[in-house]
Amino acid sequence: MKKLPALASLAVGILLLSGCSQASTIAACGQVAAQAAQVAGVIDSVSSPTPEAAQAALDEVRSVAEKIRGVDGPEEFVTLRDAWTTSIDAFVTEGEKAITGDVAGLDAASTNMRTATDEMVAYCTP
Repeated sequence: MKKLPALASLAVGILLLSGCSQASTIAACGQVAAQAAQVAGVIDSVSSPTPEAAQAALDEVRSVAEKIRGVDGPEEFVTLRDAWTTSIDAFVTEGEKAITGDVAGLDAASTNMRTATDEMVAYCTP
């Protein structure tokens, strides 16, 4: 009989913890929603007719990646966030190479960044 209250307390504790996790996920996802749209929009900007506009787009997405790195959340969110920012960094590197004429890695970097962005958006979509 003494086990029943202990089990009930454990169940309540688990529910409270899962509620906290859900709340932190919602907060973290809310903070990256606008950044996801910015990241998706910059892919086309790199093929801008002027190198200055392309560089400005890359600088913008680089600053977005820094904002994203500052958002904390549950472990799964952090894993996705890190993969996403890594893909953004790779895209910026390849975008800067593309500005100078070396477009060899840009398509792969674009695809990886789109995939990572989609995974983050999917995670954050209820």
